[in-house]
Amino acid sequence: MNSKIDKVYFEIFKKHFPDLKSEEVKALFEGNDHWVFVVKDKTFRFPKAPREIDPKRATFLKKFASSSPLPLPLIEIYRDEETGINYEINDFIHGISFYHDIAETFNKEELLAVAQKLGEFLSSVHAFPIDEARKLNVDEMNPTDFWAYMEQNENAYPKFKREIFPYISDNEQKWIEKLFTDYISMIKEEPFKTMVIHSDMWVYHIIVDPKKHALSGVIDFGPRIADPANDFKAFEYYGSEFVKEVYKNYSLPVDENFEKRRLFYTGHDEVFELARQVERGNQERITDQKTSLSDYIADHPFK
Repeated sequence: MNSKIDKVYFEIFKKHFPDLKSEEVKALFEGNDHWVFVVKDKTFRFPKAPREIDPKRATFLKKFASSSPLPLPLIEIYRDEETGINYEINDFIHGISFYHDIAETFNKEELLAVAQKLGEFLSSVHAFPIDEARKLNVDEMNPTDFWAYMEQNENAYPKFKREIFPYISDNEQKWIEKLFTDYISMIKEEPFKTMVIHSDMWVYHIIVDPKKHALSGVIDFGPRIADPANDFKAFEYYGSEFVKEVYKNYSLPVDENFEKRRLFYTGHDEVFELARQVERGNQERITDQKTSLSDYIADHPFK
């Protein structure tokens, strides 16, 4: 808590906890859009770019909480009148992100137990009525023209080619070209059915207890009406049996292209993350993500 910005935040923390000591504040890893702190048993999220906070995420979580099989970090939105800073507070879910090295400490039964709960959780999320979500102003994508966005929008495939192809081999470029062109052709011919989804089910948002080897919860819910296969993308990193167990405990029907789209979204996020690091110019992170992408491509050859 040495920087000027931290001191500003610390004064805000003290308005909620007057007797707060600096050692009771923990800065979490830096998010893409937020500064995140844990203060006692609360999580504080401050947007990096000054802005008002859209209440629809908080509203949705309150509606969904009663049907969720996992505890949800319900959100309260505040504005500090003295500084004009907007921020969120929610209950802290104890545990750590379910990274691959953490998953390796779980035995088979423990992994499958996590998979079972995630399958049940996603069943509940995806069953949330779309009409109700629309009333809450949840963002919605159009599946009939999403292929055009992926193919032509400067923030999608054209950007990835431009920014990361100079960093990777010809074979890796061909793999990425096939990943995107196959997906674009598939959803152009057969648009997917949309459901209410978490929309950012990545490994760092799955929280586990590292001592009990159990699922604690899921964080950073950004509800959206979109492709439910996107919510399955992180499971690829825990092995095929884990994926099968999630499907086994998922109570909603899946279409014939669901698995293909799931694998696209996993590969997409590997590509996306390298493009993001290239854009930021962090050479160490570029090197790490380039290795991650290369490893993923090597493990997922096209037949």
